[in-house]
Amino acid sequence: MMAPEDAFRLLADGLGKAGTPQLFEQLVDHLAAILGVSHVLIGAVQPDNATIRTVAHWAQNQLQPPVSYALAGTPCGHVLDDRVCRYPDDVCARFPDDPLLREMGVVSYMGVPMRSPQGELLGLVAILDDKPLDLPDYAAEVLRIAAAQAGAEFARHAAERERRSSDHRIEQLAYWDSITGLPNRRHFMERLTEACERVRQQDGALGLLYLDLQRFRQINEAQGHECGDRLLAAVAGRFGAATQADEFIARLGGDEFAALLMTADRARLGEAVERYRHCLAEPIRLDEQRFNLALSVGVARLPQDAEDAAALLQNASIALNHAKQDGSRTRFFSAAMARELRQHELLKSRFIDALAQGRLALHFQPQFSLASGELIGAEALCRWHDEQLGWVSPGEFIPLAEGQGLIRALGDWVLSAACRQLQTWARQGTPFPGRLCVNVSAQQMDDPRLAEHVQQLATQMPPGLLGLELTESGLMRNPEQTVRITRTLCEAGIGMAIDDFGTGYSSLSYLKRFAADTLKIDMSFVRDMLKSSHDHAIVATIIAMAQTLGMQTVAEGVESAEQAEALRALGCTGVQGFHFGRPVDAETFASRWLSPR
Repeated sequence: MMAPEDAFRLLADGLGKAGTPQLFEQLVDHLAAILGVSHVLIGAVQPDNATIRTVAHWAQNQLQPPVSYALAGTPCGHVLDDRVCRYPDDVCARFPDDPLLREMGVVSYMGVPMRSPQGELLGLVAILDDKPLDLPDYAAEVLRIAAAQAGAEFARHAAERERRSSDHRIEQLAYWDSITGLPNRRHFMERLTEACERVRQQDGALGLLYLDLQRFRQINEAQGHECGDRLLAAVAGRFGAATQADEFIARLGGDEFAALLMTADRARLGEAVERYRHCLAEPIRLDEQRFNLALSVGVARLPQDAEDAAALLQNASIALNHAKQDGSRTRFFSAAMARELRQHELLKSRFIDALAQGRLALHFQPQFSLASGELIGAEALCRWHDEQLGWVSPGEFIPLAEGQGLIRALGDWVLSAACRQLQTWARQGTPFPGRLCVNVSAQQMDDPRLAEHVQQLATQMPPGLLGLELTESGLMRNPEQTVRITRTLCEAGIGMAIDDFGTGYSSLSYLKRFAADTLKIDMSFVRDMLKSSHDHAIVATIIAMAQTLGMQTVAEGVESAEQAEALRALGCTGVQGFHFGRPVDAETFASRWLSPR
């Protein structure tokens, strides 16, 4: 039998294996050597609390394969009742229902509980022998030390498993999309960056498809986000099935996906686009509903279109925007697209500054009575001259303002500037006759408090001097709200004209309810009324309708005396157009058409 100091030294040597898979194996080997027994086992309690599985088992001078056995009717069951159990002989007789004892041919048994450093019961350490136990006094202490070592190692393994599980969960959150199961934007960008670097080193090429689901936002808003998430998951499943071995697809966010292909061949990329598009050809069924989806796709290539991953993704996004805007559904990136985007960004930046710093201007186009030839009003038109860009067309900056959510700020500036100009002309002794009209956008009409807002901006204006022009299509976006707004403004003495009449298909029932007093005949009808009987009939009908409703008419875009005469013959009230006067600045307008008093 080994001397006590040698026994404890051998156990201490085993600590060098802590943190390695060999610790349990070495521990049972050392216990067999110290105590001179034929069997040593370390067993772990399984989650069912009714079974033990050996993690290390020494018998017949060698390690044995792991084995599981039920606790019921075994001496191990008594050990796990939190006791040190010692059966020096006749152990099989004491536990006749334990087949493993008979199979091992053992006579004696001793076991101690195995606990974690925090005191949690984990299993046991046991020695068994084929003869009666004749152990030294230090044997129980040796087993307790071994059990403590094994328990600490078990706890270490459990902590490592938990850490790995936590790391896995963190990785799942960091790199995988929770809705679709596809790689997310971060994962995709790392893969794309690696691919770009490899291509650069190997003088290769790759392509990127930026995929956007058409109509998804409308479905998401109408059906709810839960339905939208299920739809995205279904789309991702189809994309995954369509993805080939050399492709990597991810969800970037929202309804946008991206596919990386290790080729820049235009035909190959075109084939991939059609493959992804085809996988959505069949409707997606969710419960009792069917959803038809289609793709818009932007394509960019490296090295043709970009030098790195960020630029490649940006250029594919630019191509996607063009595909969505022009209805082509698929666009390959070109340098012209980048130039157009830079120009647009420059235009946006300088317009925002111009609006904030009041560097816009108003020009005024006169309106005349066809009956008397006298000035009856004018239309205030916003103009912008930029030091860098020169004159910028309203056709460019007004849609830009709408797209950037600045149209209300622009409308406020125009209305305030028009009021200030009316006051300036009055102070200069050239008061404005008739009505000065300011355009109101369709987006502004969406504001239910528009009438109150306009009244606040025009508090200093005498009734009848200021008017608003609202497009027919804008009026019909929310007809009931429009009725309330126009009536409130009319009661405040602010005149109302329906601009571009004849293009918006408003119903006569609403036309009678809108508190408008003037119809402006769109220039598209005036331009060809002398050549087209169809346009002539439309103009005549609008004038007759206005007369029936007690409204005035102003024809836009009159460019010849012949057009003016034809309009007079039809009973049109007023005109504006280049034949009578182009839009000019305030000073020029006053000198030409305002009479001193």
